Amino acid sequence: MRNQSAPRVLAVDPFSRGVGFAVVEGPARLVDWGIRTTGRADNAKALHVIAKLIDRFRPDVLAFEDWDSDGSRRCGRVQTLLDRIAATEGPRVLVRLITRRQIRAIGPLPQTSTKRGRACLLAERFLELQPFLPPSRKPWMPEDDRMAIFDALGFALACFPKKTWEDLPEQTPP
Repeated sequence: MRNQSAPRVLAVDPFSRGVGFAVVEGPARLVDWGIRTTGRADNAKALHVIAKLIDRFRPDVLAFEDWDSDGSRRCGRVQTLLDRIAATEGPRVLVRLITRRQIRAIGPLPQTSTKRGRACLLAERFLELQPFLPPSRKPWMPEDDRMAIFDALGFALACFPKKTWEDLPEQTPP
C-alpha cells in the first residue's frame, strides 16, 4: 500500500552492465530494490530499463548522481546516459541530481570514507539488504554490481532532509 504522505523516490545507479535501483517512500520505508541487467554497456537498453522502472513504480522523484559535480568519476558513456535521463523530466516526475557529498551526509549515519562503509551502514538500517551486501573487495578486483543498489539507496535517501531521520526507530534483527 502506497503512503500518500511521503514522496516516492526512485533512485537509479547505472553501471557497465545494467542499472541498480532503490525505491523509498520517506526515509524509513524501502519499497523495492535490485539490479536490472542490460547484458553489456548499452545506453538504449539502460534507458529502456529505467523507463520501465518509472512506469512500474510511478515515482514522484527520480534521483541519480550529479555527474558534473566534484568527486564524480563517471565515464563518458554513463555521463551521456545520465544526461539523457535528466532530459526526460516531465510533469509527473521531478529529477534530483545528488552529489557524493550529499550521500556522505545522509541521516544520522556517520560519514565514512568508503563506499563499502556506507553500504554496511545502510545494510544495518535496512536489514532486508544484508544478504545483498557484497564481500569486501581487494584493490585489483572490480566493483561488485550489487554496490549499485547501495549507491542508488544513498541517492534516494539524500532527497530527504536530515531532520526526518531523527524520528526513525532503530531496526532490530528478527
